[in-house]
Amino acid sequence: MVGRLSVRTLPAVWLCALLAVGAAQRGSAPTSVDEFKLPPKTVFDRAMPRYPNVWFHVDMALASSHEAAVRLVTDALREAMQLREYFPPFDNPEGCDFEARLEHLQPWQDGSAKPLQHAHAFHMRYYYTALVGRELGIVMLDVDGQQRRFYRFAASVHYEVEHTNPNHADVEVCPICGRTGDYGSQRGNLVELVHDPLGLELLLSGTIRGERVRFEYYGQREVGSIQALGDRFNVRSFSFPGLTGDRNTLRIGVVVISGRSSKRR
Repeated sequence: MVGRLSVRTLPAVWLCALLAVGAAQRGSAPTSVDEFKLPPKTVFDRAMPRYPNVWFHVDMALASSHEAAVRLVTDALREAMQLREYFPPFDNPEGCDFEARLEHLQPWQDGSAKPLQHAHAFHMRYYYTALVGRELGIVMLDVDGQQRRFYRFAASVHYEVEHTNPNHADVEVCPICGRTGDYGSQRGNLVELVHDPLGLELLLSGTIRGERVRFEYYGQREVGSIQALGDRFNVRSFSFPGLTGDRNTLRIGVVVISGRSSKRR
């Protein structure tokens, strides 16, 4: 046992990993993304430029197959966040299985920078075929003292200048998606260091830079997040530092979805 993580020998198909996620009532949580034993970037298509910055884990008790687990999450997010899905072939897929977008969020209007004005897009690419093909789509997690098998898949999510704007995808000085505020000191690739963590923040918490994001339509209701699944399941989300090894993105998110009273399977 190292911290909250214990590892024992398992068949290769189960990925030989154990994660101890402490009971919610005790407030314990994993302290490092390494406790999840995530696979390396090399298992994915070379066209994928950045390491996936969010990893979904779905208790096998909730889905009859890996495909069903992917649908459980992606269908729920599509409905909750009004995402529009795109399936290959399409422009610049970056090796993904399919992608989802939400456009025209948080319009930035600045009279002193009219040529740069724009609204924003939430953009997420899903990756799962490569994991299944390499028998990395299932992992054993030790949650609340119970060992359970979880289906696992990944996504790359970011927040950027919307796709129909001529400034897509980068405006460095934008106070919303640019290298400003808490990200002002970041030096390097804007997508890896700013757009990626902003997209992860919206997915996990429904906020951008701590501010709740709302639609410009739909009665200006909140855009929402992965927490929408909390109406039916126990949803735990974590965010860890990235930029280690081949993880060329600022932060890595992990989502663990289980039944509210699920039994060991």
